[in-house]
Amino acid sequence: MLKNLVFVIKAKQDFIRFYGDEKKKNAPLLNSLFESISETYIPLLNMIENLEKDNIPCKFGLVLPPLLCTMLEESEIQDMYVEYLEKQILLSADELSRCSSDSYIVENIHNKIKEVEILKDSFVEKYNKNLIKAFSDCMQKGYIELLATCGSDVFLPHYADMKEVVSAQIETGLHAYKQTFGELPDGFWLPELGYCPGIEKIIKSYGFTYTILDSRSVLLSDDIPENGIFYPVRTENFLVLFANDYSVENELFGEQGIVHASVYRNENRDVGFELPMSDLKSFLEEDGIRYSTGFKYWNKCYNDQNNNIYSENAAKEQVQIDAKKFINKRLQKLTEAEKLTTSTDFVTLVCTFDAGKLKENWHEAIYWFECLFREAKKASLNMATCNEMLSKQYNLDKHTPCYAAALGSGYGENLLSKKNNWMMRYIRKASERMVDLADRFPNDTGLKTRLLNLGAKELILSQSLNLAKSISDDDFPTFSEERFLNCIEAFTTVFDSLGSNVVSTEWLTTIECKDNFYPWMNYRIFSKKK
Repeated sequence: MLKNLVFVIKAKQDFIRFYGDEKKKNAPLLNSLFESISETYIPLLNMIENLEKDNIPCKFGLVLPPLLCTMLEESEIQDMYVEYLEKQILLSADELSRCSSDSYIVENIHNKIKEVEILKDSFVEKYNKNLIKAFSDCMQKGYIELLATCGSDVFLPHYADMKEVVSAQIETGLHAYKQTFGELPDGFWLPELGYCPGIEKIIKSYGFTYTILDSRSVLLSDDIPENGIFYPVRTENFLVLFANDYSVENELFGEQGIVHASVYRNENRDVGFELPMSDLKSFLEEDGIRYSTGFKYWNKCYNDQNNNIYSENAAKEQVQIDAKKFINKRLQKLTEAEKLTTSTDFVTLVCTFDAGKLKENWHEAIYWFECLFREAKKASLNMATCNEMLSKQYNLDKHTPCYAAALGSGYGENLLSKKNNWMMRYIRKASERMVDLADRFPNDTGLKTRLLNLGAKELILSQSLNLAKSISDDDFPTFSEERFLNCIEAFTTVFDSLGSNVVSTEWLTTIECKDNFYPWMNYRIFSKKK
C-alpha cells in the first residue's frame, strides 16, 4: 500500500501602504515582509532547486494569499527589498568593526554577509525580482501545488449567517488566483482551517474540488470515518475533505517542541533592539521606530551565559536529527494506519505549516523542510500533493463534518478577546450595508462604481483576521487598530456619499492610490444570494 505524505505551507500577509509618509510609519511592517522574503520565500525556491539537482522528490502544497502576491508583484516593493539587503550589508561592516574582538560573533556576521549575498543574487539575477513568477514556474514543473484562499485572512465561521460575505471572500480569492497564475486551482484553503456547516456548498459552487479541515472536523463528523484522518472523505455535494495531522502543531511548538532546541537561533534577540540607535544608523532612522535587523547572534540556551552564541553548524546538525525523528514518526503512523485500512489503495498524512509562525520562531525551518524531503526518500515515503489523490473522489465515503478550527481548543474561540471584540460590530454592520448597496446599485457606472468597488475592497480588508489577532496579541496593535479604523472610515464615507449623492473625487482618487490592491474588484460579488 502506498504511503503518502503531504506538506502544505500557508503564508500570510495583509496589504501595507508604502507611499510617502506611510512608508516611514509602516517601516516595521515592511521590514517584517522583507524578513519573510529572506527567511521563507527565497529559501523555499532555492530549496526546490537544491532538491532538483540532487534528484530528491519534492512536492508540497503552498498557499500564497492574494494580498501577498499583490505586494510581491509591486516593483516599488521589489526595489525596497533590494535596498533592505544593501542596508544589511552596510550594517554588517559596522558590526564587524564593533565586534572585532569576539571571534564567535564575527563568524556569525560573516555567515550573515554570505547569506545576504546569496539572497541578493537569487532575487535579482536568478528570479529577476519576480518571486510570484518563480513560484508559478515551480507549479508548472509539478514541484508545488498552489491553493487558492480568501480575499483576506478571514475567519469564515464568524460570518456563517452571512453567506454573501463568505461568497465574496471566496470569489475574490479565486479571481485573484486566476489573475496571478492564469488557471483554476483544485484546492481551497480555509483560513485557520475554520469550517462550519454550509461553507462546503459555497466552496464547491466555485469549482473547487477539495479543501483541508482540522482533524476534529472530520473525526467528529456525523459518522466516524472508517479510515480516520488517513484517507480522504467527501461531503454530500462531492467536495473532497483532507484532515490535517493534529499532532504537528504540538510537535513543533509545544512545551518540548522542536523549535525550542537550545542550539537554534534565538529569534527574540536582535541588535536592533539592544544597541543604541547611534550604532544602527546604517539600518534604522535615528528618529524612527526600532525593529529587527536580522543580526541575531544568540541561541536559545538561556541558562548558560557562556555558551549562548549561535553556531550555524551546531544548528544544522540538530536540524538533521529533528528531521529524521519527524519523518520516522510519520512513517510509524502510516505503517500502523496501513494495518487498519485494508480497503484502501493508499494511506496519507496531511501536515500543514504556518509560514509566519515558523519565521517568527525558527530560523532553520526551511533547511528543516529540505532535510525532511531527503529523509522521506530514505524512508520510501511518497511525497505527494492533495490534487494527486482525487481520481476516486466520487467513490469516497460521504460525511458531514462538524464545526472546528485549528485554533484555541479546536473552535477558534481565542480569536475574539476583550481587546478586539469591539471590531465585530463595525464589520458586521459594514457587511450588511455592503450587501444592501450591491442590491441598490446593480447597474451603476462611473464614479458610483468606483466608490462601490472601493467600499468592497475596504470591507474585505477590514475582515482580515490578522488585524484582530495583532490587536489581541499586542503585535503592532497601534498600526492594526489604525488600519482597521481607516478601512471602516473609508467604507463609511462610501456609504454616506452614495446616500447623499455627493462624491469627493479628490478623496476617492487619494484612497484608490493608497489602497491599490485588487484593481479588478467588482462590488457585485456582495449581491444577495438566493
